[in-house]
Amino acid sequence: MEINNRETWKSEFKKIRAQFIDVDLNKISEQFHTNEQAQQRIESLQADPAEQLLSITIKRNKQGLYRLLAERTRERVAYLKKEYIKKYKRRIKDTLIIETKNGYHIYWVLQGGSINKFVPIQKALAQKFSSDPVITNLSRVMRVPGFYHMKNPESPFMVRIKQWGRKKSFTQKELVRSLALKPAFTARSRKNAH
Repeated sequence: MEINNRETWKSEFKKIRAQFIDVDLNKISEQFHTNEQAQQRIESLQADPAEQLLSITIKRNKQGLYRLLAERTRERVAYLKKEYIKKYKRRIKDTLIIETKNGYHIYWVLQGGSINKFVPIQKALAQKFSSDPVITNLSRVMRVPGFYHMKNPESPFMVRIKQWGRKKSFTQKELVRSLALKPAFTARSRKNAH
C-alpha cells in the first residue's frame, strides 16, 4: 500500500504519514569498476563460511560498472534478521516493525510531517540503518501485514507485524535529533520546518 496520503494516484500528496526504511537482507548488491574486482568479491563471499548463497551473477551496466548480485538462503536471511534487530534494538524500540520475507519495513509514524523534508530524511535514515537507499519517493508502495509475499509462489511468506511501536507519533524534528540524522535539507525544506 502507499504510505503517504493523497486523494487519487494522480493527485498531489497532502500528508506524510511516516518516515520508513526497507531492510532487505536477501541480497548482496555491489558495484565494481572492473570485472576482476567483482570476481575477487565473489571469491571472498564463497570463502566466507557464514555466507550461504543460492546464486551469484555479475552484469555490466550502462555506466560500465560491474554489478554483483548474490541471493542468500532462507536460513541465512533468518539469522541476519535476528542480528539486525539486535544491532539496532535501541534505535528502533519505538518503531512499527513489519517483518517481510527478506527483512523488515520499519516505520516512524509521524504527526505534522513536512513533505519537503520527507526525501532528505529518507536518505539519512537509509544511510543510518544500512537499508535500501532507493526508498525515498513519496509514492513508495510497501507490503501490508496479513498478506502473503508472493514474489516466488513456490515459497510464500505471510507478512506480519513484529512490533507495534509507541502510541505517540514522532515529529520529523524529534526523529532527526534522536537518531542524530544528517539530512541534506534544501533552503525550501528548512523554510517549511514544523
